[in-house]
Parts: sequence; structure tokens; C-alpha cells
Amino acid sequence: MHSRSARGFGGKHTTRRVLVTLLWIGAAHGAYGADIWGGSVAITTDYVVRGISRSADEPVLQLDWHYVADSGLVAGLFAANTHLYSGKPRTAELNGYLGFAWSAGSDWRGKLLAAYYAYPRTDAGAPAYDYGEFEADLYYRQWLEVAVSYRPAAPLFGPYDRIERAAAESAEINLQEPLWGRLTGTAGIGYDRVAGKEPPGYVYWSLGLAYELAPVSISLSYADTDGAARSLYYRNAARGRWIATVIRRF
Repeated sequence: MHSRSARGFGGKHTTRRVLVTLLWIGAAHGAYGADIWGGSVAITTDYVVRGISRSADEPVLQLDWHYVADSGLVAGLFAANTHLYSGKPRTAELNGYLGFAWSAGSDWRGKLLAAYYAYPRTDAGAPAYDYGEFEADLYYRQWLEVAVSYRPAAPLFGPYDRIERAAAESAEINLQEPLWGRLTGTAGIGYDRVAGKEPPGYVYWSLGLAYELAPVSISLSYADTDGAARSLYYRNAARGRWIATVIRRF
């Protein structure tokens, strides 16, 4: 929950990975008949996905490289330093993704995406945090996004450094609206549900501002979750955090 065109949904920088915004930019251009290679370098004060921090409230460098074909095929690689748990060593997130993007007239666009997240283990015997994810996004005139995702074996950090796995799914709505000149307001709200858990899910949301200095974007967002997030994700839940992000696209 990241003007239209190249700015993308600002909330995505606080609740989801940066690459989703970049794929939306590429899909918008690709729909008009041109293959596109592109990417970005980003620095953010906290890497938060669906209201859960992957950097223990620490700064993160994110790199993305992607391809959008005229046919709608999208593929790419994403990397970031992470600190999944404050009691664990720092590691990296390596993410490969493949999907398809399309448009229906000038108003509606969509995207289907499959991704795999890998985290190199830095201590012997540490449990693997790797997982796969499937995602569908629908956009209307670049100001509204509806997204759903499914993780067949989502990893959950619990007490005593345990990692549990369960099927999980999420749904969220993201909005953006130009405010003045290059300044855009963003807002998003979502719900993440974990199978077989009590409580079964939690609500996450964000509010923010994004400023475009193409090819650089700057955003400041406030991200929060309800109390159930801490029960499901222990200390990783982002409760009332301000997050600043700078992205350089190329």
C-alpha cells in the first residue's frame, strides 16, 4: 500500500515490494506496443510488506531489473538486504518473478504474477524462510488498485526463534490522488489471513505522500497494523511506523 504514470502507488513502498510498482509502469508502456527493459535502485528506512517488517526497522537497499514484452510477458529479479528477525543475523532477499500483464481499453489494466523468495542462511542449522507466492492485480485509471495474493506455505516467526508454515492469503485496496503539482497522496488498506491460526488474520494500512522528480521518486508513509499482526508474526509486525523511501528508476 506505493501523478499517475511513473509515480506508481506510493503505499507499495510501505506494504509491499517496490517491484510491483515498477511492473505496473512497464505494463502501462508495454500495452502500447514496445518491449521494455528497466529497473530501479531504492533506499528505504524500513522494508515492510503487508504490515510486516523484513528489516527489523532498519534501512534497506533494494535493486530491481525487469523485462516487459509487447505480448504482455513480464519477468524480473529483485534483491534487498533484510533482517528478518532482530535476534537473527542479517541476510538478503533474492526474488525471481514471472507473469503476464494486459490492458482492457484505456481504463483497465491487470497483471498475474508468480514469484519465489529465497533467503540465504547465515547460520548453520537455521530454518529456511524461502517461500512462493501468486498474485493478481487489477488497476483502474492508475488511481485505484485491487490486489490479491496467495502463499501456499507462508513462513511465520514465532517465540523461541521458531518458524512455522501455513497457507496464507491477502487482499488489499490502494488509492492515489494528485494533490498539488508533483505531489501525490496515497492510501491503502488490506487484510492478511493465515490458515489454521488464531487469530486468523490481521488488518494493515498506510497513508503517505509521494513527490516525483523523474526519474527519482521520494515518498513518506505511515504504516500500521492491528494487534492481531503481532500474535501471528511476533516482533516483525510494523506498529505505527514512519517510512521514507527514495527510488531511482532507469
